[in-house]
Amino acid sequence: MQPTRTVEVDAPSGRSRIELGCGLRRHMGARMAAAGVAATPGARVALVRDAGVPAPMASEVRAGIGATVVDIALAGGEEGKSLETLGAVAARMLDGGIDRGGAVVALGGGVVGDLAGFAAASYMRGIPCVQVPTTLLAMVDASVGGKSAVNTGLLKVATSDDELAVVMGHEAAHAIARHGAERISRAIAVQAIVIGAMASGEVDPRLVGATAAAYGLLGETAFSRSEESEADRIGLVIAADAGYDPRSAVGFWQKMAAQGGSKPPEFLSTHPSDETRAKRLSRQMPEAVRIYEAAKGRSP
Repeated sequence: MQPTRTVEVDAPSGRSRIELGCGLRRHMGARMAAAGVAATPGARVALVRDAGVPAPMASEVRAGIGATVVDIALAGGEEGKSLETLGAVAARMLDGGIDRGGAVVALGGGVVGDLAGFAAASYMRGIPCVQVPTTLLAMVDASVGGKSAVNTGLLKVATSDDELAVVMGHEAAHAIARHGAERISRAIAVQAIVIGAMASGEVDPRLVGATAAAYGLLGETAFSRSEESEADRIGLVIAADAGYDPRSAVGFWQKMAAQGGSKPPEFLSTHPSDETRAKRLSRQMPEAVRIYEAAKGRSP
């Protein structure tokens, strides 16, 4: 195995261990055991992977884990990030005999990483999760320590520092407003209600399923749009207070709208439409400009 570099990162939620090196996936079991993950004899590991990951890579990871592996392949794409998929993953883990001495290994992009991490955190009051990201975005998502990054493709649209600052401010706002924690809390609450209704035997399971599906289609997307709008507003203030011209935000979203491409109707989307964003930001601009002008007058 090539030499590895280990970084220990302390965060409010606890300590995370990050290992950097070549060929690590061929030695997954040894590295996990060294970190105390699934180290007990007979421990089983759930490999939650993107079905699109090349077969040789998936086989290499399975062999590298060494323990008994419960292989769970998921379709990529945001539509797979749902309570139904989460429940299916948990059921597969139970059927596969994953217990509290086991672990979850996430192999794939951001959707798989998010879903596997949530499954590990909620399964049997939480078991360890090892992220093996296969895309640049997933690597950023899996990182810890308050870092934010953007895909370089965005620079084709965000052509100035001011526009890029608006985007980075938006991402920072999600963390400041704890939107991730809010989404998890909502998902747990909905899951508990669904399970309770099913267990009572007093409600037609088909009605429960239809209601849950309708919430996922309309209710959760509405919450997500609200969070995106809040992040837009807070991010605008963050950028302005840092000395970047917030007026660039309107032009940025207008350019995003001009990119075209297939997009769902706004009421079915987790994000406001680009046009809605531009209009809303225009209304919020006077406050942001006042903050910007004050920031320009401060000494560096």
